[in-house]
Amino acid sequence: MSRPAPKRRASSQERIDRILQATRELLHRQGLADLSIYAIAEQAGIPPSSVYHFFPQTGDVLAALAQQVFAELDAVLQQPIGPAPASWMALVAQLEQRFQEYYQSDAAARELLLGAHELSAVRQADRLHDRQLGQRFRACLERFFQLPGLPSEVDIFTLAMQAADKLLAVDYQQHGQLTPAICQEATRMMTAYLGLYLPPLLTPAEQEPQ
Repeated sequence: MSRPAPKRRASSQERIDRILQATRELLHRQGLADLSIYAIAEQAGIPPSSVYHFFPQTGDVLAALAQQVFAELDAVLQQPIGPAPASWMALVAQLEQRFQEYYQSDAAARELLLGAHELSAVRQADRLHDRQLGQRFRACLERFFQLPGLPSEVDIFTLAMQAADKLLAVDYQQHGQLTPAICQEATRMMTAYLGLYLPPLLTPAEQEPQ
């Protein structure tokens, strides 16, 4: 009589993934205030000691989850764009709409990046990622348009994105959601600020041969 195969023990990465997924699921149903290691463990179906092994504090779980959110925001910016936008303003509006749709679809992202909390590790990582995302945002515009000389002492693309996000954060904290009117205002704010440095008409960039 053959013995049943021993049950495979979940790897460390598998348990981490379960913890982060459980945290996402909880944030879709409740805010950060009610989140705890014990609630995460129950949602993940693992002992609290397993969560503590990887994440000593709730803030550590949220910081790790924020890194997933940052990767997803990067992916939003990397989605193909076509046909070529008629103007840089149209391209900015298209990209900002994508970010807003991502926030609308993901409660965890809204809580972590737009919610009213004081998680210093998340806030600091968010500011660092803003700079990286601003550079990628500029590169996206440069694929379609020749940009003029821009100030070196400030990153106007990062500042524009941060200003739009701040408006979205105020909207979310006041209404518990993102409203269409403020989403539109965030896009207008971003375009208006960049318009201080970018003329209405930019020369199209030379397209690489296919």
